[in-house]
Amino acid sequence: SSGINAEYGGLGYGKNKGVVPLYCEDLFIKMDQLKQEAPENEYQVQFSMLEIYNENVFDLLAGKQRKALKIRQSKARGFFVQGLKKTPVGSYKEIEDRMAEGTANRTVAATKMNATSSRAHTVVELTLTQKIKAGGANMTKTSVVNLVDLAGSERAGSTGATGATLKQGAAINKSLSALGNVIAALASQAEGGRKKVIVPFRDSSLTMILKNALGGNSKTVMIAALSPASVNYEETLSTLRFADRAKQIKTKATVNESPTDKLIRELKEENEKLKKMLEGGEIDHSLVKDDDEEDISDEEVQARLQALMEENSAEKASMEQEWKAKLEDAQKAIEAMKAEQSRKEEMKQSVPHVTNLNEDQQLCGMITYFLEDGKENKVGSRGADPPNDIELSGLEIEQNHCTVSNNGGKLLMVVGEEAKVFVNGEYVSGKLELMHNDRLLVGTNSMFTVVNPTERATGEAAGISYFKFSYQDAMAEIQNLGTEDSSQKGEELLQQDIAELGPMIGEVNAMSCAMDKKVKFDIVIMPAEGTRARRTAMVSVFSYMTSCTHLLTRDEFISRKYKMEEMYQQCVEGDNTWKSIDPSEDPFVEDQQKESTIGTVSISLKSLGYLFEQEQTLTITNYQGSAKGELRVNYYPAKEDGSIITEDDDIFVDDPDSLIGQPLNFSLQIPYARGIPKRYENVYCRYKFFLDADQTITKKMTGQNPEFGFLHTHSCIPVTDQFVQYLEKTSLVIEVVGTQIPVPMKAGDERTTKQLMASNFATNQTQLALMDPEKQAIMGELESTKRRAKKQQNKLIKVQELLNDAVNAQSDTISVADLQKILQSNANSMGIAVAVFKIKTAKAKQEGALFKATAQAVVRSDDVRQEAAQTKSKACTIL
Repeated sequence: SSGINAEYGGLGYGKNKGVVPLYCEDLFIKMDQLKQEAPENEYQVQFSMLEIYNENVFDLLAGKQRKALKIRQSKARGFFVQGLKKTPVGSYKEIEDRMAEGTANRTVAATKMNATSSRAHTVVELTLTQKIKAGGANMTKTSVVNLVDLAGSERAGSTGATGATLKQGAAINKSLSALGNVIAALASQAEGGRKKVIVPFRDSSLTMILKNALGGNSKTVMIAALSPASVNYEETLSTLRFADRAKQIKTKATVNESPTDKLIRELKEENEKLKKMLEGGEIDHSLVKDDDEEDISDEEVQARLQALMEENSAEKASMEQEWKAKLEDAQKAIEAMKAEQSRKEEMKQSVPHVTNLNEDQQLCGMITYFLEDGKENKVGSRGADPPNDIELSGLEIEQNHCTVSNNGGKLLMVVGEEAKVFVNGEYVSGKLELMHNDRLLVGTNSMFTVVNPTERATGEAAGISYFKFSYQDAMAEIQNLGTEDSSQKGEELLQQDIAELGPMIGEVNAMSCAMDKKVKFDIVIMPAEGTRARRTAMVSVFSYMTSCTHLLTRDEFISRKYKMEEMYQQCVEGDNTWKSIDPSEDPFVEDQQKESTIGTVSISLKSLGYLFEQEQTLTITNYQGSAKGELRVNYYPAKEDGSIITEDDDIFVDDPDSLIGQPLNFSLQIPYARGIPKRYENVYCRYKFFLDADQTITKKMTGQNPEFGFLHTHSCIPVTDQFVQYLEKTSLVIEVVGTQIPVPMKAGDERTTKQLMASNFATNQTQLALMDPEKQAIMGELESTKRRAKKQQNKLIKVQELLNDAVNAQSDTISVADLQKILQSNANSMGIAVAVFKIKTAKAKQEGALFKATAQAVVRSDDVRQEAAQTKSKACTIL
């Protein structure tokens, strides 16, 4: 579930150890105890670490030899990764060292490979082998532990992907969707029933690798990490439902025990059998094919048999080799690695360098490029002649991107033409000096921090304290968000969304340029609507081919981004499959029949609390703040019999709280719109009022001046405190929606996506567009306040006239009924209590009596005048 540090359960931090270190420590403690009890027995632990990225499997212990590995299968062994390196380990400390090595390799790969993101599933596999001498025979017991870190699992929760929804593939990528399907199928299988359930293990690399762990000879544990925060309520429920399904899976574990000599002999015999089969051409498909698997070709069977032979040979050699010798070789490799790390740590204390920042905190600081004195370091993509000193790959990395020189500790950067570089959140070009703690974004997703030990020491001696920037802090600078904490939770969440989406927008725009998709993405800030208290970030998609713009939610965009990455990976690998993809499956292409928001209007509901009608012609404003026409919106409070309350009824409410417990009806009218752009058809309006579950919708019309003729009556029986607060603080947002008519690019326009983007913006930096309803809502509020002031003023005039009549008649009393009638203004019909008082006057105290009689009305009127002045000032400020 999102909103928590799920890694706390897995690896932990510092002294707070997670499941992995606790399990590994306990494993070696028990092994030591068993060795003391029976020294003749031998216990072996082998470690491997892999990641699954875009359905490709990579060995994280293979060093620089990074290539995708094949997943093979045999009926006896199940699925296995061909060529996966298994390293002997003798203690948990050695496991830690190997995990650090794998994490470093993963970071290097994420930075240097052409992929656009380091998000991947990570699988740590521990193989425990027990060689026991019993009854004169050597027996071998083997078990495998898979520790899996699912990247993006919180996304599945945020989309509510559980049960049937998960079966439809609502998770953010193929692996998670397939895993959900497998768990659902296994749970259904465990529930029983006559219908045979086929478990789709083959749908993804992750589920193939985990087949034995999920549904075979195994014991499976799932840890559901939950958040106590109310903002994660839906995701917490979703995670619990998912865990409940996983809990229903039934597995049966049996001991894998065989004589050691027999195992070696069987492996040898099986290899000889397979060799003869391949040489003779008589291929037995059943050896490498599941019962529920469709027919496979002879070529595929041969490839699987060859892989099985290689795996058997490796296992046989491993069993024959002395464990002590293998462990010593592995420990020498670890010592060599530690010596190199120690050398680099010493250099970091004196040599200026840049170190990487990553959205995954565990991957920060894993890559270091030293900037030695007197050397000009060329930075750019691979393939340059001569090769660059610092090679980066990925989106928007040029061959000659920039150079960084170190002249006696002074660092000078020269940015190449058309190269994209941000320093401390600012787009830069030409020459500039780099200072200690500067943040560099090279291209789209290569983020670094500058470290100058000499400058740092000088600054600290002078009392300068250097802030430690995280990846999120650096990205927030580029998005102009600042790093200070917001006082409101809603704005904090908004800034988090923007900081997260910002780098993603840069990546997908760079992919669009690389594949010339003629599409541009931007972040849009949408207003709070109805009872939703906070503004939200969405993504706009603009097509240069059709001039159409559509909006995507955060989750929709992230889901598409994974598909875009798969397409881009095909592009850089020379696989042209992406060019022939069906438009309906292309994540860059939007359905032209999809409805889009033309704009919105916001109308204040404050007048309803005082039983005033409101009639306004409002400007329809789109997400860029541009006017897209006008919409007429009226609402009228109504009596219990349904008739509209007008000024002639002279019904007035001093305090909206006095409506609580009374019935309230009002009619909302949307008669027409004017000036809708020609390129929209099937135009209609929609809104959601108060606690309505569904949106209220007008009829669809076509034309620039649609006549909706819409009238709908809303009732609140009785009025509650919550409803009064809604009227006082919330504006009704009415969305004007239509279908866009495509406008093709001009004939002969052969500009590329990169050229089109450059022509619209000086840089590719994301622009945050703001759709702000306050500009319109404040005008309605101002009008309501003016009318309340006018009502109060009329009351004051009538009271003054009544007093003047009494003074002129030399009367010392005023009729209570007359005064009550003025102050109540027919409010009795609404069940509102109004204080009634009697005034005594005398000629000698004429002036004082007049003051006392008007005091209540004057104070009330002054309050309204003050509120009107404040509202007007606020309106002027906003407008």
